[in-house]
Amino acid sequence: MSNLQQQLATIRQGTVQPVYLVSGTEHYLIERFKQTIITAVLDGDTSSDFNFTTFNMEEDELQAAVQEAESIPFFGKQRLVFVTHPTFLIGKPSKSEPDHNLEALVNYLQAPADFSVLVIFAPYEKLDKRKKVTKSLLKQAEVIDASPMDTNALARYVKEAVQTQGYRFQDGAFNALMERTDYQLTTIMSELQKLYLYHMEDKYITRHSIDELVTRTLESNIFEINELVLTKQANQAIQVFADLLLQKEEPLKILAIMLSQFRLLLQVHILRAKGYQQAEIAKEISAHPYRVKLAMQTERRFNRELLAQAYQQLIQAEYRIKTGQVDPELQFELFVMQFTGQKES
Repeated sequence: MSNLQQQLATIRQGTVQPVYLVSGTEHYLIERFKQTIITAVLDGDTSSDFNFTTFNMEEDELQAAVQEAESIPFFGKQRLVFVTHPTFLIGKPSKSEPDHNLEALVNYLQAPADFSVLVIFAPYEKLDKRKKVTKSLLKQAEVIDASPMDTNALARYVKEAVQTQGYRFQDGAFNALMERTDYQLTTIMSELQKLYLYHMEDKYITRHSIDELVTRTLESNIFEINELVLTKQANQAIQVFADLLLQKEEPLKILAIMLSQFRLLLQVHILRAKGYQQAEIAKEISAHPYRVKLAMQTERRFNRELLAQAYQQLIQAEYRIKTGQVDPELQFELFVMQFTGQKES
């Protein structure tokens, strides 16, 4: 059981801390905590509860949130106060933000009210730990880590969740689900709901049902386009691109992600040639280990010149589109036909 799961279990058992700091960008984990704390403190209902308030730090003053937490709740219940967009934890606030009294929060943390639960949601990759207010929160609050999991931790989490629901995977089905959802936890847990319903009777999730029911992420579709381009399958690449346009995806967005993926392929290719291992590459270029794993599986089949050639031609194609020289769809087709018509050196 992960630390987060233990923390959620403790909350469900009725042990709630007066202050929480939810730090990290994984939307699913943030929402799980949010629903758990609302259920524990307010019996799951915020619609008509006078003891629940949310303060947006881009609009509201921090001291107002602190004062709310210090106010005695109605009808003898606990008060739940959410604080969102606390940009004062990561850098200088924008000029449009209120003038926050950070000392008000620092002082409150020294002796928080026992009749309130104050939750600060910080959906950021990193906090500025040099700041006094950040240091105080990390020391005094219960910290909920909502950071994206690494590949192994994510796999364990999903398998545990599926087993808890009483389901199991056909051989190869689990990996297919991970790849199709690009290892995105929020997407995985959403797609699992469809699979649970589909396999309600047999509780056995198959590769076929994943192929039929699970929607591929945009990143996954574009990764397929790049694979098709590199293997000179022009018609198939153009078809996947056309399918994405039908799904209202923007051509420039598709090209931008293609460029990002080709850049990753080149980086991985160069670092692997220098003797770097998968984990070392992921750390060096600050990339998700799973993306590095996929990139390694792809780039080792092609030489550096070919990868660089595709990357440079994509840059040129993007420039022609951005400067209005050519229609985006036509330019993509030209890029694919020109590149796949060349022979690998």
